Amino acid sequence: GGFGAFATTDIAKDELLFSVPRDACVTVSDATSDDDCGEALTNLLKKAGPDGTTVALAGYLAKEYLKMREIEAKVATNTKAGGQEEEIGEISALSESFDEIKFAPYIRTLPWERGVNEQEHVLFWPEKDIENYLLGSLCYSESVALRDEVQLGVKVLQGLVGPAVREARGERTINPLWTLLPWEKDTATTGSDVRGLEEAVVGAFVTILTRSFTTDVFEERLVPLLDMLQHSDTSSVTHASNDSGGVEVRAAFDIKAGDEIYNRYQRDRR
Repeated sequence: GGFGAFATTDIAKDELLFSVPRDACVTVSDATSDDDCGEALTNLLKKAGPDGTTVALAGYLAKEYLKMREIEAKVATNTKAGGQEEEIGEISALSESFDEIKFAPYIRTLPWERGVNEQEHVLFWPEKDIENYLLGSLCYSESVALRDEVQLGVKVLQGLVGPAVREARGERTINPLWTLLPWEKDTATTGSDVRGLEEAVVGAFVTILTRSFTTDVFEERLVPLLDMLQHSDTSSVTHASNDSGGVEVRAAFDIKAGDEIYNRYQRDRR
């Protein structure tokens, strides 16, 4: 909700609406080149192969989202304190670190929780709803399998992107054995699950499964500009890769001035 695009003039079928360069798309290259966890996600892809692409993308998005939330929380805390020059300077510094999150404006628009932008998905459902509403249906086994796959991804990503989230929060990550020392028990963060990471990874999977598309060079990606269009089962646009690796968006049929331009998000896929 809140976003969309309208034609200001008549548009002919197959007319180019806009093109998006590859570096303005969220791709696995962003995950593997990330300063925080790029090396870990690269190793994941080496071991898992192409099947690891969605997990790597989800981990990257979830990590960036949680870092962004941490920055926002710190800014809010300092803003409440207010007034002093050193606090203003700190807020400015936090804003600069927010700028380091490449896709921050886009990430803020995504439905990280059930109901945001009217987003619905079985990955958001509690276990009892899966049993109550889907048991005995054709989609039950597929839904359960998908949820199991995502939970496996969550476990893997706890160790791959979790440390970066902890660092952003100022938490210490130490060898769990050290917590046997009495003075470490209350101050150290051990190998336990990172707070909020499971929910963020689930939200990232929902985004990828419903909003990404695989190009004609078999690369899974998210296109923030294209994603600003509202969804319709009858898409107003087609999109395909161009020679430079970007995405070209063209009219699927004649569009009249004043008409809203729609995109068709992906249906649930595995």
